[in-house]
Amino acid sequence: MTNLKAEDAILSELASLYESRGYKRYKPGCFEDYSLYLENIDFLISKNVITFSGAEGRLLALRPDVTLSVISHIQCCGQTDKLFYAEKVYRRSGGGEFRDINQTGVEVVGNIDRACEAEVACLVVDTLSTVSGDYLLDLSHMGYTEGLMAAFNLPAEKKDRVYSYLRGKNVHDFAQFAIQNGLSQKDIDIFARVVNIGGDAAEAVARAQDCAVNDEMARSAAELGELVAVLNKLGCGKAININFSIANNADYYNGVIFNGYVGGVPRRVLSGGRYDKLLSKMGKNGGAIGFALYMDELERYFRPDGNFVDFLILYDDESQLNALERSRALLDEGKSVRISREVPQLFRFGKTVDLRGGKR
Repeated sequence: MTNLKAEDAILSELASLYESRGYKRYKPGCFEDYSLYLENIDFLISKNVITFSGAEGRLLALRPDVTLSVISHIQCCGQTDKLFYAEKVYRRSGGGEFRDINQTGVEVVGNIDRACEAEVACLVVDTLSTVSGDYLLDLSHMGYTEGLMAAFNLPAEKKDRVYSYLRGKNVHDFAQFAIQNGLSQKDIDIFARVVNIGGDAAEAVARAQDCAVNDEMARSAAELGELVAVLNKLGCGKAININFSIANNADYYNGVIFNGYVGGVPRRVLSGGRYDKLLSKMGKNGGAIGFALYMDELERYFRPDGNFVDFLILYDDESQLNALERSRALLDEGKSVRISREVPQLFRFGKTVDLRGGKR
């Protein structure tokens, strides 16, 4: 199990991180018109939305997502807005019950250029490293996978099947599907090569460029290559992997996308990407890119109740002053300390200093 920080500590550090980059905190309301979520249901991670009746017969919903709230309310008046949030969303848990979940993330809306994409990607890396030093960032590009789909020239309902094979890196079933649908052996070979791209990001980009069979794939691979090069120059290139099996909904996403993982947590803890198509769908101009960190995926791996100190100092009546003095000295060294008459239950600590019974 990875050594993760407590939830409150993570949220506090991330808020400071985002503010230090000039991002403004966004505070949405707890509920929106249900129609906002119904019209964009495929954008949501959880399709189950809590609804209730408002005034004048309006059907309202507790928000299951923050991004839709941001795009719904932002003006898109020619400037670029850089926002972050740390809010609760309301979704069903694995057991089926609705619950409130802490979520934090970043949204940039407006003129999204290469510098902006790189800055957000660096924030993704900084966010993951704030959670744990053991992390991995998967990068992909919707243009590349959409270009691959275009090369197969399949109807929409069959394209969805191919995306499912791509996400599962399922070359065997794709090969059977390809034969049944008149695709060539060359198509099968290209699919197999694409799903096996990975490893060192710079080398993977070169392989992606070599696999490109049309202009869209070539352009998207070049964009990924530019991003990886910038991240390396900025010192953010550690633990980055190119992985085209991560593919978000093509009706909303159109550029670079990313999934983040930390050691000891079996599922992704962060996802996001470029989603200009969502703005267009909601009748707004400009581009958008962002990501969210899913605290519910992390919470079972937190230190219990966030309780951990470097030193536990045990004292009795005769050693109270000594305990306070030792505690102060350790605190001055930057250590965390708890003094106690007994070993506390449900509390984690590193070293123990026992001053009871005249011990030194």
